[in-house]
Amino acid sequence: MNKTVAIIGAGRVGGAVGRLLAQAGYSVAAVMRRTQEAASSAAAFIGSEMATTDALQAARSAEIVLIATPDGAIRSVCEAIGSAGGFRKGAVVLHLSGAHTLDLLDAAREAGAQRAVVHPLQSVPSREQGILNIPGSYFRIEADAKALQAARDLVRALGGIELVMPKWRSDRESAALYHAGAVTVSNYLVALIEHGLAYYQALGAEKRQALTAVLPLIRGTLANIERLGTTEALTGPIARGDAETVRRHMEAMEQRAPELLPLYRMLAKQTIAIARDRGLPQEKLRELLNLVNGS
Repeated sequence: MNKTVAIIGAGRVGGAVGRLLAQAGYSVAAVMRRTQEAASSAAAFIGSEMATTDALQAARSAEIVLIATPDGAIRSVCEAIGSAGGFRKGAVVLHLSGAHTLDLLDAAREAGAQRAVVHPLQSVPSREQGILNIPGSYFRIEADAKALQAARDLVRALGGIELVMPKWRSDRESAALYHAGAVTVSNYLVALIEHGLAYYQALGAEKRQALTAVLPLIRGTLANIERLGTTEALTGPIARGDAETVRRHMEAMEQRAPELLPLYRMLAKQTIAIARDRGLPQEKLRELLNLVNGS
């Protein structure tokens, strides 16, 4: 297949993907965004000669059409292009949403194109950072049979690795579970760190200074997880079965920062489950569970 690509909605992720594909030898034939100024900026960043606000014009220019709009617009954009004859016969039409499956692209299939989903398990806060973050990331790949190789080639060009999930089904629940996992380890990690900083703020520390102080601990923990896995990387009082320290934590929160206690209890329960997998004795597990359950 010709490696010509059109990117519909070249924002943070679409812009980064477009630049990486161009660097890998794909020809980005067109870049579409809502305003001409935004389209021109994205095209210059990617290295494409066509910057347009016309999704139909962009789609007609390429054999691979990457719809990188916000999730809520993917279906309607695809339908608009398909109903106007904008997809070439045999073209591959992809989206990048982790929360959705192939069904958003049904209009492309009805128009004679092939559907695919490629979603990077990565955080992309800007297109510049995306260029750094995406290579080496794992991707969910889902595709019609005739589009599968093109999708895999594209992920390989991005420096990505396919995530194999034998129990995956092309349905709403599979996509939601997959995406919830990504949200948990990325977005909820941010929320967890925010929660952790509140303990130091309760002691009068300035938030930015507290973050700077805990970042080496966070990096060390991530390095331990990468080297040992989650179970063996667990340290601290619950891993040791030290119920007295956990008790003091909770008593201090009750006195000084009671708003922190509910999430602490929930996280402690999850941590006790990991400690169980590490082989913590049953009597220690029971003591800890009784403590965090308030019984």
